Amino acid sequence: MTIISTNTQEQEYTQASFQALTDAILPPDSEYAYDFPDMGVHAYIIYALDHYVSIQQQLHHTVVPLAYPTAVMLDTAAAKLVYTHQAHPSPQSHFPGGGMFSFLSRQDRIRTLAALENLYVDMYALPSPYQNNAGLVKHVTDALNRFSMFGYYSEWPAYGSTRLYPPDSRRLQFFPPGWQQVGYPGVSLGYRDFRGFLLKMGRSEVE
Repeated sequence: MTIISTNTQEQEYTQASFQALTDAILPPDSEYAYDFPDMGVHAYIIYALDHYVSIQQQLHHTVVPLAYPTAVMLDTAAAKLVYTHQAHPSPQSHFPGGGMFSFLSRQDRIRTLAALENLYVDMYALPSPYQNNAGLVKHVTDALNRFSMFGYYSEWPAYGSTRLYPPDSRRLQFFPPGWQQVGYPGVSLGYRDFRGFLLKMGRSEVE
């Protein structure tokens, strides 16, 4: 059984970057965030970027770990906004180990994502494989929003300490807060479906 180590400086930087990202995207005052402070949605985004996104390399599509270069991409875009006085970093970050993106306010972090979506960034300054690759920048920036919502409303937070195990070894450790929030009753072999109302037809028989 493989568990992803979190001891390296690069991993700490990546975690801090995506904690700052989810802090900006997800609802900050959710009642469930109080009951489940460690939702671990940032870990879902890191896992998804490293395992679910494939890119064209020569004649094949290949899955390339994208979490770390994506964190660098966020910092590059954030630095551009700061340099052009469109964002203002705080003296301290709530996400130790992160880069420029983690020093911005929530509003400026959202502005950073918008800048990437609109390609308002020096494409040459981005890390590989984003460098001069506008299509990939837009695709992954859009995926960051979707991965955040998938991670928040799926069963991912309830995997708890088994989140980073291989998929077959993950176990639900409590009822997922996202399911509570949307009223999903949980896993079942089947649910009755609403198929409309019974229609009563008046009889018009001719004697």
